[in-house]
Amino acid sequence: MAKKEYGYLVKPMLVRNAPDRLYDEPRVWMEAKDLEGFNAHFSFGFVKKPTVFHPVEGAVVHPYDEILVFGGFANGDILHLGGEISVELGEEHEKHVFDKPSLVLIPRGTPHGPVTVSRVDTPFVHYSIGLAPEYKATSLPKGAPSSGAKHAHLIKPLKTVLETRAVGSGMGYERVTDENGIMRPSERGIGPGNGDQIVWLFGKNLEGMDVNFTWGLYSKCGKWHRGGEAHTHPEAEILCFVGLDPNDINYLGAELELGLGKDYERHVYNKPTVVVCPQGFPHLPLVTRWVDKPYGFFVICLSGEHDSPWVEA
Repeated sequence: MAKKEYGYLVKPMLVRNAPDRLYDEPRVWMEAKDLEGFNAHFSFGFVKKPTVFHPVEGAVVHPYDEILVFGGFANGDILHLGGEISVELGEEHEKHVFDKPSLVLIPRGTPHGPVTVSRVDTPFVHYSIGLAPEYKATSLPKGAPSSGAKHAHLIKPLKTVLETRAVGSGMGYERVTDENGIMRPSERGIGPGNGDQIVWLFGKNLEGMDVNFTWGLYSKCGKWHRGGEAHTHPEAEILCFVGLDPNDINYLGAELELGLGKDYERHVYNKPTVVVCPQGFPHLPLVTRWVDKPYGFFVICLSGEHDSPWVEA
């Protein structure tokens, strides 16, 4: 079989041990060196039992912005977290508790941790986004938790926040949510393979961080987008396809086909995969070929906004 020109952009998810004292079991962990120089790093895994992580002991501080995401998926319900979590923020070790899908914003230089999961009714997803090519942290000693609300604005609900019904030029549909901030593109005629439930966060919702990202649940076959064949973005992004089996992080449960480059070079994969889309790089069409079990998908795009113009034929 002839080697494909853009095959280097399609990567298997790398499951490994996280840097020392962050997590107590292996998870997806990928940095710029694994992602063709993509200027960020990310991790992904499941929380299945009460535990302590990020870090296991003490606290850490990073020289870059970071986002900790806690997402629901059990029984096909993106709104159900299935656990209770606390996180300590700031030099005060201010303790914040939540039991709904949420994200925790960590501006650069902010001491944080540990994250304590006190209850797990059903497993949930946890992934992190670090806005730097590689993980760096300074460890801090354990402190006594305190109460307060100084850092409360850094805990956000995991839902789409839209000021208007803005049309995404390359998405081919209105970004419209229901009353819970959930987008349901597969039900709106966008494309049968698109998400059953999606949340999408932008820089204006993230205390001005220069990133936008999604979390979504997918279960249907078919093409994802109505409109042109391929689109681009002014900034680099990665497309992350993950399974939803908490006991097998290497299982996807679906097969997808993605076109890359202006000639729509075809790539097919059926294991957890990340696709790197450099700045201005044409990609799509994206088609879900078959689904054995619902799977998850998230985008990480290195801009506070998201533009995706169609490539002119």
